Amino acid sequence: MESNREIGATIILICMVAFWIVSSIRKKIREERKKKILKVGVQANAKVLDIRPTGEYLNNLPEFHVQVQIKPKNGADFVAEMTEALSYPKYSSLRNGSQVVVKYDPEYYKRVIFLQMNDNLT
Repeated sequence: MESNREIGATIILICMVAFWIVSSIRKKIREERKKKILKVGVQANAKVLDIRPTGEYLNNLPEFHVQVQIKPKNGADFVAEMTEALSYPKYSSLRNGSQVVVKYDPEYYKRVIFLQMNDNLT
């Protein structure tokens, strides 16, 4: 009976360590992508189509899933989605139809980050 507990505890520990490693790798990849977009991304105006909480928190800030319609200076409009950690005041200022400034990866349009949120953008 004691060996079954040790095996169970070992399996749980291995799962926890594996989850931590995978989470750390995903976070690192996300940060590298954001740095790349800030460096070489294309700036554009966008309209918020949908915003909803994910139920997760990052640095005590709630994460939100945001869908935006991007209006690039050249080319057709397209829709992209992102997950961003936003404070509640910023979240409450974003509504469907709000205008924001974003940067997107020119190699993969679906990778987008917020630059500025402003209701007065045209």
